[in-house]
Amino acid sequence: MQARDEELMMEYRDKREPEAMVALFRRYRRPLYAYLARRTGSPSRAEDLVQEVFAALMTGADRYEPSGSFKAYIYRIAANLSAKEWRSYRRRVQLASEPVSGAEPADEVLDGEQAARAVKRALLALDDEQREPILLREYQGLSYAEIATVLDLPAGTVKSRIARGKLALRRALLGGRERAGAAPEAPGM
Repeated sequence: MQARDEELMMEYRDKREPEAMVALFRRYRRPLYAYLARRTGSPSRAEDLVQEVFAALMTGADRYEPSGSFKAYIYRIAANLSAKEWRSYRRRVQLASEPVSGAEPADEVLDGEQAARAVKRALLALDDEQREPILLREYQGLSYAEIATVLDLPAGTVKSRIARGKLALRRALLGGRERAGAAPEAPGM
């Protein structure tokens, strides 16, 4: 039986057991990397930030109290560390689409890749208030309560930001071509 995240963190905090931190690293390395790569737009910077998250986790271990979800706790560290990085990156990133040849794509793989790039651009264009909760919910699978903890917001605010963000994404992806009279899609889109 696997030890719970909170138990592992307490074991590291109290006994400095390296195996406990290694177990947490193995559990969270990939999901944190995926989150940070989406957050920063840079795979190499995401790799560095994952290391910084675990360094901060180890450095601040004495302050850890298992009062809530460890998952929310570690994502809050990642969100805080990446916030400054994101602001810097956003200034540098060019939101214009990549050049595409005049020919239409011949297979569905290209269509999927183009759609993924369009979603990425639309996510990058959202303001932080909307993008952050969407990334945590849709890509990292955090609950509304966990997102509320990570972002230090009421759960209702998280839900409304996600709903507004999804509506903005939909408009960006459809280029304002929504069907006349169509009702906006529910937040669970």
